[in-house]
Amino acid sequence: MRIRRTSRINLRQLILLLAVFSAALMLVGGMVGAYQVQRQQLMASTLDANEAFAAKLARTTSDLLLRAQSNLSYAATLMVRSGMMPAVQQAEVDRLRHLELGFNSVTVVDMQGVVQAAAPEALGLKGRQMDRVQWRDRLNERVPTISAPFVTVLGNLAIVIAQPLLDAEGRSLGRLSATMYLRADGGLQRMASEQYFRDGTYVYVVDAERRLLYHPEPARIGTVVAGNPVIEAVRKGRSGQMRLVNSQGVDMLAGYAHVAAADWGVVVQRPTDFALQGLSDLMLRVLRLAVWPALVLLAMLWLLSGWISRPLGELSRIVGDGYQEGMARRIAAVRCWYLEAQRLRGVLLAMSGQVHTRMGELHSAAHTDPLTGLGNRRGLEAALKALEALQRPFAMVELDIDFFKRVNDRYGHDVGDRVIVGLADLMRSQARQGDALFRLGGEEFLVVLPESDLAGAMGIAERLRAAMEDARMLGDEVVTLSAGVAVWAGGDVEQTLKAADQALYRAKQGGRNRVEAAP
Repeated sequence: MRIRRTSRINLRQLILLLAVFSAALMLVGGMVGAYQVQRQQLMASTLDANEAFAAKLARTTSDLLLRAQSNLSYAATLMVRSGMMPAVQQAEVDRLRHLELGFNSVTVVDMQGVVQAAAPEALGLKGRQMDRVQWRDRLNERVPTISAPFVTVLGNLAIVIAQPLLDAEGRSLGRLSATMYLRADGGLQRMASEQYFRDGTYVYVVDAERRLLYHPEPARIGTVVAGNPVIEAVRKGRSGQMRLVNSQGVDMLAGYAHVAAADWGVVVQRPTDFALQGLSDLMLRVLRLAVWPALVLLAMLWLLSGWISRPLGELSRIVGDGYQEGMARRIAAVRCWYLEAQRLRGVLLAMSGQVHTRMGELHSAAHTDPLTGLGNRRGLEAALKALEALQRPFAMVELDIDFFKRVNDRYGHDVGDRVIVGLADLMRSQARQGDALFRLGGEEFLVVLPESDLAGAMGIAERLRAAMEDARMLGDEVVTLSAGVAVWAGGDVEQTLKAADQALYRAKQGGRNRVEAAP
């Protein structure tokens, strides 16, 4: 029979494993959840901040352009009221040039395309005749305008803010224009560059043609950017926030706003990695702070698991020791403070009482064999019933003296009885405490071995066989025995007894003086 292996994990270890696994799972789940929440909050706050900065810069840019138009309108009014006096024109042009609006040049052109006043004078524009074809449409414009960005002959990216010069009857007298270089210091450049941050955030400004009007990398100013969803959004007049991979392949958190005064877009963005770079350190600090509470919890779990498992452990040890005198007293002494342990203790006490009663009945009803002092068949039946009630595995060894009839015929029954008694003595010498020994009749014997597996029973049977062979009970003539071994671990006890008998029969058939096991 195959004996099932005993588990190496006890209840205390199982409780600890379950508790530690649950705590670790909750900790990991909590850390992952906290990481995701913090990550989303950091990204959301960065997007909100960038959108707010972009809106502020868009308003500031609009204010700058409107202020420039307002100053040009005021200067144009003074020039017209003076009757377009050359001194007034030059004075206003010089004044506009020195305002902190970022004007790189200011000119007044009359209706014939001749420059009447210009600043700075170093440009040498005063008195120059402008191209009539090129300036005809511009001179006839009757509303203030802001041109699209363009590249000057000197390679500068610039815009022109223009104000028509209209008399009291609304006739055009010429045009007042101010050029603003977008790469130069002052104006848009100064306003945007002041919003650069050390945390990776930066600003860029783009026009309706996707051209960069400002960028912290000067080499990129004037270049056209394609495939950027933020730029496409501001080109459509939208404002908002977006996470995107920009044209350089960098994951960005961007806020953007439309500049209605010039149909431009302002974008404030920060690399996502910069926004999240402190998150891992934060999670590590949280984990370090959780170590000491986790150790305290582990110590508490160790103590609690021992407290919970102690009653069941004590009961299992008592049962593992097998039935003994005082077993009920030991079971009753176990302190069981929770329901399951109390129920188990009650069941074991009831079973112990039943076994004790049956064992008492066995002792009172059983008879011993008068010749050998071993148990007889009636005692065997009672013992097997008691073992079956305990539901504990046991093995049995059935023995038979080889050619015993020949001993009786040759030496007489007295000598035969001495051989039988001699075998009984050998059985007692080889038996363990708790083993039950029986004479079934004539030369047939049986040994019942509680809590024994097949290997142990085979070993005892082999020692008996060898001891009988060495005993020399008839002087020089050797008396031998054969044995059959079977193991019971549940089911019909009678079938196990038959299996041992069949194994004994095979030992006889196999030549005697040998031990055979039931399959």
